[in-house]
Amino acid sequence: MASLLRPGPTALLLLVACSNPAGTPVDFRRSAPAGTTSGPVAARFGKDAVTVAELNQRFAEMNPYARARYQTLEQRRDYVEGLARFELLAQEAIRRGLHNDPDVVEAAKRVMVQELLKQELDERAEAITDAQVKAYYESHRDDYVKPAMTRLSHVAFSKERRAQAEAVLAEARALAPMDYAAFGKLAREHSEDEKTKVLDGDLRFLSDDELAAQLGPEAREAAAKLERIGDVAPALVETPRALHVIKLQGRQLALNLSLEQAAASIRQVLLNETRQERYRALLEKLKADARFELSDEGLAKVVVDPKAPTLDAKGPQPGFVPGPQSPPPAR
Repeated sequence: MASLLRPGPTALLLLVACSNPAGTPVDFRRSAPAGTTSGPVAARFGKDAVTVAELNQRFAEMNPYARARYQTLEQRRDYVEGLARFELLAQEAIRRGLHNDPDVVEAAKRVMVQELLKQELDERAEAITDAQVKAYYESHRDDYVKPAMTRLSHVAFSKERRAQAEAVLAEARALAPMDYAAFGKLAREHSEDEKTKVLDGDLRFLSDDELAAQLGPEAREAAAKLERIGDVAPALVETPRALHVIKLQGRQLALNLSLEQAAASIRQVLLNETRQERYRALLEKLKADARFELSDEGLAKVVVDPKAPTLDAKGPQPGFVPGPQSPPPAR
């Protein structure tokens, strides 16, 4: 929760243990928005005060729905008392030394890491230019301009095996439309296409031109006549090279996005890539400054037994931050 109360006359500076033997000073004084620390006072507690100007700012920062809950004097009193309760409890926790509790310190570090990453990766991010967006679009045009695609599964036979092909066609047409596993079994057991039989006959998504090039224009024409996902062609598809039992697995509509239509999504992609690069650079610098080293010899001695019973925790779980995503492969 963000600090909600303005600084009192007495500084409340505490030392939290860290790698610096002298400790790092942490300021637990509450703060008010700039320009709201003077003027008429709405409440006092200890050596602190909540001003009318501060409350005006706080309420103005709320959305209209939340603001409607504080129209009466009683509702405003409850709000100010809530601020004071939080601050008084925080001060009491400090007096009891809870600011040095391992759980509290770990929670504070997590919040600090989040704020650091927000500042370094978001607030300082440079704007993506139109030229960058255009360059990305041109180098990834295939992602935004695609022909219609069809996904088929097939069982292929040489023409000398027509009788067996007809028998498999009858079996395939007797299957439930969505029973891809059974059709795949037919492909594994009977297909003579060694490349696809290990994939249950799956040809993956192909454009019309790719389908014609891979199997023949006859397969393209037969596929176009299949209306529903799961349909099996009513007859064998005969091409110059083979006989095919074909089943429709899916279709993808053609995609034809202009630069203007794709610009928003491209800008987000570039922002994410830039963010990852900044993250990677920040981590590398911090590791270099700290002379970070990993010992494979030491790690090899660590015991990780998945069958061992879970022990009671002896302290808060350490913070963990995942590494940056790998950059996309160059095209």
